[in-house]
Amino acid sequence: MIKQQKYLCFVLVALCCIGWVACTQQRQPCLTPKTASLIIESIHLTTDTSTVPVDTALIAAVFTPLVPGKSASPDTTFSQQSLFTISLSPDDTICQWLFSTDTLTTIAPDTLTFHYQRNLQFLSNACGYTYFYTLDTVITTHRIIDSLHIINTSVTNNVNTKHLQIFIRPDY
Repeated sequence: MIKQQKYLCFVLVALCCIGWVACTQQRQPCLTPKTASLIIESIHLTTDTSTVPVDTALIAAVFTPLVPGKSASPDTTFSQQSLFTISLSPDDTICQWLFSTDTLTTIAPDTLTFHYQRNLQFLSNACGYTYFYTLDTVITTHRIIDSLHIINTSVTNNVNTKHLQIFIRPDY
């Protein structure tokens, strides 16, 4: 009788352990980038006729987000790059960034104003939701920037897509 009780106790403990392990859900890791990033390429115009654009790495380009009602936001500085990644605000349909080609420049930075639409996008069960964006327009001042060109209006989590080209004035 005692042998049967030990056996029954062992079977019950084993079943409980199997049930506990079977019910434990392991989450899949999110392997997809969750943040939609806007990728900007800078191109330096070498002449006033703008016929010879050169893809040039900027020494120390600075992007500073302008957030209404808040103190100065941290700068994003890029060294020796011609491609830059910034984020759009998921809280609004307009955001602004200051852009300077060098940390030591005496020229006031240009303001880039992005107008866009937000689209809530389901990525996966592991990653959840994020916002993707559709660029409508980009308005800029023209201190350092000669002009700009929107290449792709769809801003997603694809890190290989260029969205905007900024043409730097030839006299800079």
